[in-house]
Amino acid sequence: MSQIRYDLFHDRYVIIAPERMQRAAFLPAAKLQQSAVCPFCEGNESLTPPEIYAIRPHGSANMPGWKTRVVPNLYKALKIEAVPGRHHEGLFEWQEGFGAHEVIIDMPRHELRMDQWSKEEFVSWILTIQERVQDLQRDFRLVYLSVFKNHGQNASATQAHPHTQIIGLPLVPKMKMAQIRHHVAYFHEHQRCIVETLQSAEIAEKSRLILQNDTFVAIAPFASGVPFEVWVTPKKKISSVTQVCETGVHALSALLKELFARLYAVLGEFDFNLSFEIPPVHRYDETEEIFHLFEETCRFGVRIAPRLTGLGGFELSTGMMINPVAPELAAEQLRNAKK
Repeated sequence: MSQIRYDLFHDRYVIIAPERMQRAAFLPAAKLQQSAVCPFCEGNESLTPPEIYAIRPHGSANMPGWKTRVVPNLYKALKIEAVPGRHHEGLFEWQEGFGAHEVIIDMPRHELRMDQWSKEEFVSWILTIQERVQDLQRDFRLVYLSVFKNHGQNASATQAHPHTQIIGLPLVPKMKMAQIRHHVAYFHEHQRCIVETLQSAEIAEKSRLILQNDTFVAIAPFASGVPFEVWVTPKKKISSVTQVCETGVHALSALLKELFARLYAVLGEFDFNLSFEIPPVHRYDETEEIFHLFEETCRFGVRIAPRLTGLGGFELSTGMMINPVAPELAAEQLRNAKK
């Protein structure tokens, strides 16, 4: 029987409708068209813009010998050279496309699934994200950073080589701003962070708990928007990826490696989006009054959203998701996965 569930984290409703699984199977992972030469592979460094950063035990910049590499996005959505500032033309507001858009090349190895990464490769990846977030937040014009990974054509990836993107914005997206205000209001009412409340409840309830270690926990959220959605959150008070200590980086790497092994064991090849939950990094007019509360109200997290179903007219017209897999079933299958 279907249920309408309230998503406390996002302040929205989701329909959990297991009966809809009878209609069709999941979307198959879509094979990306590949060029003859991959610009992200080791040895092809000249095919990308000059690198911004790299973890490189050996060799010189823009040469082989790296573990991770960061370059400007060749097809950037925003440019750091643009001039920030709002313009109005009657009812209409616009800005130049100011911002940062970087690509993290996750590893030299091509077309590698995340369940095949070594723990050391996860560590290098997270350390690189930390470094780029720390560096980008030195630019006070950038107030919000989006860190995300698209894997597979159904997740809007255009390149098969493992990579992650960072977009820095001069504003906080409206959807994200609404979520932040909701979290602040919850904190004022309950004197507790929403993530801490949800995490404690999920650990106690157990049916949606997938796995945990001393530092992080992975759950299938009560009001999951998509099948097999997973949230990874810290057990300690950490608001940004930059605050994860060395021990925490290793703990997160170990948990993600185990989690992806279970996801692939259950789902086989699948496309997904992965995103990092990071609070605004600088004040601006919309966050001025509440910025000082972000350490208390915001928590770092990693969201994995498999792209197993498409969006229909209902989802696009209402913003309300229909999920055909109950998170309790998803969590049970992931707990019992044979890797």
